Amino acid sequence: MERNGYLKFIIIALSITLISVTIVDLPIVSGSSMTSTFSNKGRINYYATTERDSNGMRNGQPMVPDLEICGDGQDNDGNGLVDENCPIESSSGDKPYVNFDKSKTLRVAVVGDIDSNSGLTTQLNIANQYNVQALILTGDFEYTNGNKVLSDLESHGFTKENADIVVGNHDSEQDVKGWLNEKRTFGQVNFAFSGDRLALFNIDANTQFDCSSPQFKILKSQIESSNAWYKFVVVHQPFVTVKSNHPANGEFNCYDPVFRAGGIDEVLQSHNHNYQRFDIDGLLYGVFGTGTHDTGSSMYPIESDNWNGNSCIKCITGENGITIIDLRIDDPNAKNFQGWFINMNNKVLDSFEKSNLH
Repeated sequence: MERNGYLKFIIIALSITLISVTIVDLPIVSGSSMTSTFSNKGRINYYATTERDSNGMRNGQPMVPDLEICGDGQDNDGNGLVDENCPIESSSGDKPYVNFDKSKTLRVAVVGDIDSNSGLTTQLNIANQYNVQALILTGDFEYTNGNKVLSDLESHGFTKENADIVVGNHDSEQDVKGWLNEKRTFGQVNFAFSGDRLALFNIDANTQFDCSSPQFKILKSQIESSNAWYKFVVVHQPFVTVKSNHPANGEFNCYDPVFRAGGIDEVLQSHNHNYQRFDIDGLLYGVFGTGTHDTGSSMYPIESDNWNGNSCIKCITGENGITIIDLRIDDPNAKNFQGWFINMNNKVLDSFEKSNLH
């Protein structure tokens, strides 16, 4: 009996020793992860599915390390994220880094034609995974339950302080005004946390907005007088689109010269439920109608490869997702941004970069 008791003591002591060496005396809770750094700049992420069991295992299984190699811009451990728990880096490679220096980068996300469903939650979860700081909705969020959509935004940390909404043809004018805390559905939007680095200029294409309209005159003045480093126009009905369910809004010749003179960097649009990216003489126009009101084959067709002879650099339908854009904010004389269209499975379907911005 004494001999058996001694053996048990040896086994228990060895188990405790092994656990303390592997875990480095850090507590593990259910669903948590921890990281150990090695000299090769790799990080090993250990994952435990339960707090503990009687055998000192995790859910009856040993912890299996997955190696995440920091700095290579790749998803080495296969969890859909790049360089998580790694030292802060600047984004590069196939995906945006999860960890980034917020003094050097401002990260925004854009999507339109969303709905109150589980797909929206997935898209917001992706935004949270990548630590998106500001969310831009390019219209049509009130197909079924606008209040539920706004509640979902707020539960994911996107409030009136860091989320912009432009009114779409399926939206309530009053609800958009309430969200923006404004008396109108168009005009300049600034987020206090970004300082003078980012300005958004909302256009309401549901009402008169041609060159003779009060809306045009107000927007023109605001764009010209803004000192923001980066300027994005946000509109639901697009100025530029391939042939699809909805045509262009017809006011390109009116607004495009104003955008160029005023230093607009990109025009964010939706209305057609697909993804499109154009670069028209140095100015980016994109359609981001990749919300989950429609999914898969129900998304809108792409029936041409150009708009007025301007080629669509990347046109995708049948894929929902969210577009992330990183703005460099540490040097006003070296402005540039990078973007990635990420689908519901956390796969990048398109990426782009714009440098030497004025």
